[in-house]
Amino acid sequence: MADIVTLVMESREKTGKGENGRIRREGYVPCVMYGPEISPNIIGKVNMREIERILAGRWESTRLNVKLPDGREELCIIREAQRHPLNDMPLHIDFLHLVRGRKITVNIPVEVTGRDDSQGIKDGGVLESIHELEVETLPMSIPDVITVDVSGLNIGDAIHVSDLKLPENVTALADPEEVVAIVVTSRGVEDAEPEAEETVAADVEVVAKGKAAKEEESEDK
Repeated sequence: MADIVTLVMESREKTGKGENGRIRREGYVPCVMYGPEISPNIIGKVNMREIERILAGRWESTRLNVKLPDGREELCIIREAQRHPLNDMPLHIDFLHLVRGRKITVNIPVEVTGRDDSQGIKDGGVLESIHELEVETLPMSIPDVITVDVSGLNIGDAIHVSDLKLPENVTALADPEEVVAIVVTSRGVEDAEPEAEETVAADVEVVAKGKAAKEEESEDK
C-alpha cells in the first residue's frame, strides 16, 4: 500500500474560464473537493508541479492528505483529472473526500509480471491484458496496484477476475469471468499458416500439370 501524499489546496474565490486561465498561467491548477460529508463543495487551486508529479504515478489509487484553505486536513483521492488534449497539461482536478470506514469504488492499475517466463510468449504468442480494475474497498485498504502473474500461461491460456487474489477488504466489481490477461496467437503466426497451405497447393498443381504434360507427350509418340 502506498504512503499518503500531502498536498496543499489554496483558496480560490472566483470561477469561470477566464479566471481558470489566469490561475494556470500563475502555475496552479483549479480544483474542487466533494464527497458525502462535504457541503458545499470546496473550490480551490493546487500547485501545478505538485499535481504533475502525482499524475506521473499511479494517481488513481494514491491517497492524499489535502490541507484546505481553512486549515483542516482531509483524506481524499483524485477522482478525475482533466488534461489538455495536446500537451497533456492538467486543467482541472476533482478530489473525492474519503470517509474512514465507508467503502468507495476506485479504479486500481493492473501490473503484469512474469512475461519472460511465459511459455506462450516464448512460443510467439502475444499478451493482452487490462490496464485497470474497478474495485470496492475501504479508504485505508486501497491497494497501490493489482499484480497479475502470467508466467504460467501458454498460448490460449487466460487469467480471469475470479482467479485474482485480492487484498483484504478489496472486492472486484467486474464480472468474475472477465478476462484480465490472455496469451493469444500472434497475427504473424496465423498469417504464415495459410501461406504454407497455398504453397503446398501450388506445388501439387505444378506436379499435376507436369504429369499431364508427360501423358500427352506419350500419346503423341
